[in-house]
Amino acid sequence: MPPERRLLLVGAGHAHLHLLRHASRLDAAGYRTTLVAPARFDYSGAASGIAAGHRDPAEGLIDVAALARRHRVDHRQGVVTDVDPLTRTATVDDGSRLAWDVVSFNIGSVVDVPPVLGSADTVVEVKPLSGLARLRERLEVAPTGRGHHVTVVGGGASGLELAAHLAARADTDRVHLVEQGPRVGDFLPQRAARRLVSLLEARGVRIVTDAGPVRSEADTLVVRDGTRLPHDILVVATGLAPPPLARRSPLGGPRGFPVRASLQHRDHDDVYATGDCADFLPSPLPRLGVHGVRQGPVLLAALEARASGAPAPVYRPQRRVLSILDLGGGTALAVRGRWWWLGPSSLALKSRIDRRWLSTYRG
Repeated sequence: MPPERRLLLVGAGHAHLHLLRHASRLDAAGYRTTLVAPARFDYSGAASGIAAGHRDPAEGLIDVAALARRHRVDHRQGVVTDVDPLTRTATVDDGSRLAWDVVSFNIGSVVDVPPVLGSADTVVEVKPLSGLARLRERLEVAPTGRGHHVTVVGGGASGLELAAHLAARADTDRVHLVEQGPRVGDFLPQRAARRLVSLLEARGVRIVTDAGPVRSEADTLVVRDGTRLPHDILVVATGLAPPPLARRSPLGGPRGFPVRASLQHRDHDDVYATGDCADFLPSPLPRLGVHGVRQGPVLLAALEARASGAPAPVYRPQRRVLSILDLGGGTALAVRGRWWWLGPSSLALKSRIDRRWLSTYRG
């Protein structure tokens, strides 16, 4: 029997879900695995449609507690608030402390909220995804005598998806999409971005560019040129950042936990990080779920290699990845490199991919 090692998994993101599903391989390698994470996982691929009320919340839910039980992993429901690499201990939000020999972080990302936007009751952040439940709840109650007025700040993937979904609702009167730069969707091929802008405008979305927010009042956003945009709900999709734990020393950094191609921490071989909370040092990676998904098998192989003394595998990101934006109204935009397609067939492809991935983690 191999010597027993205490493996602590912090967070239940895409990569750690893969480890849970293959926990028997960790057992065989001599790991005694403990997971500290919330009881549920909200799938980002379904988040916009669920938040806007177009999809059932159950469609994007994975029961992490049940998955851990099925694969005999000790699950502690909670959040790790501090980690000490010298004593190899982690502090949980209930005050308990857990010892580890090897620790792995997969805790996702949060919205990089500009300080001027504040945290009023009308403000909804797109990450963590559990916060989007507030948007769905607010949309269930329409203002008296009119439809919803919503302002979405941020013209990236999340902002575009949400603006499109919100504009497709029959009970929404006004959607503003505010972008600090000169155009929205600058991560897309130019023709795809133009086609997407046309779709949004056809649905009545008013796109405001070169308009960084100056201040947020109770029900109004004031942008750089002094324009006032009234709203009932302000959705913040201004880009993603690592969670505070991933930015805190001695393990964290400004862009997250710094990891090598082996997914090991730059300074600590017994510390791993994957997904949005990791700063992949060989080359910066966009914060896309696909990297977390593909890092899962590499992380599992790395932990097995560590136990056996074999060379560590490395993560090699694909140059081009498929990304599909669910735009509501029965359509989606699929992009891979310079190739793109907008239409119902893109949504059908996304639905098939989502269902297949989610089904692997459901009993």
